[in-house]
Amino acid sequence: MNEIDISTIDLNLLVTLDALLAEGSVTRAARRLGIGQPAASHALGRLRELFEDPLFVRAGRAVVPTPRADALREPLARLLADVARLVRHEVEFDAATTTRSFVLICPDLLAPLLPRMSARLQGVAPRASLEVRNRSGDDARALELGQADLAVGPGPAEGAGLQTRGLGTIHWGVVARRSHPAFARGRRLRARAWAEHPHVLVKTGSSSRSFVAAALERAGVSRRIGLVVPTFLAALVAVAETDLFFAAPRELVAPLLPRLDLVVVSPPIEIPVIPIVALWHERYHADPAHRFFRGVVVDEFEASLKLRGRSGKC
Repeated sequence: MNEIDISTIDLNLLVTLDALLAEGSVTRAARRLGIGQPAASHALGRLRELFEDPLFVRAGRAVVPTPRADALREPLARLLADVARLVRHEVEFDAATTTRSFVLICPDLLAPLLPRMSARLQGVAPRASLEVRNRSGDDARALELGQADLAVGPGPAEGAGLQTRGLGTIHWGVVARRSHPAFARGRRLRARAWAEHPHVLVKTGSSSRSFVAAALERAGVSRRIGLVVPTFLAALVAVAETDLFFAAPRELVAPLLPRLDLVVVSPPIEIPVIPIVALWHERYHADPAHRFFRGVVVDEFEASLKLRGRSGKC
């Protein structure tokens, strides 16, 4: 392909290409863009000339991308995300006036730490908003494309272009209702008593093995699962009303114990601590709005996890 003068290119064609790749139909792509089908078909013709490739071939009522079009899918998504961020962002970021919506990826496990962090954000950026999403298998890509600003959760975590900051560690405890029969002779929990009563398990959909399950296998101890729930809060509510045990991080359950009349005791086996990290993509490391939000999250999570001896800069 000959060298192209970008000033001669209608960049709207790239938006049309993105819609065609997403919809697999000229008609649906036109509807998505708010234009007529003839206009979308004309744009596809211009795209074919621009890239010197058919880009899409008909398959029944749909159109199927050629290998060249498929190869354009990822770089095009990144390019359009960068353009959107360029237009959306303030040249000089001002937390007091920004209306930006920040996106934080955070597992349900860390939900008890969010209220304080959200209050801090509202205090310094009252017109900003915060969206919290659960973790998924595409977190690294979401960070790269700017679909999320920051992710926090158990570490370590790796990915091309990802920056990592340790926030602290959380320690395991066993949560039970205050009048649990296993505590009739004191608050020391023995392995036999732990195994005699059923446990509640939080299943988030992750395919990775839990910290507790791995520790139980190493200790040669088995537990009986009496209830499986999808969220951390549901597990705590269930424990408050039953004789179920729940293995959970002490630092996270502490704010909720008095409200639900729960206690937390040391587990009868050794369960390694969980390192908690913050992740973001290097593409946004120097962005003023991102640095502001990153600072709020890092400061509040470190304070909540009682991290001491901080080092480095976010």
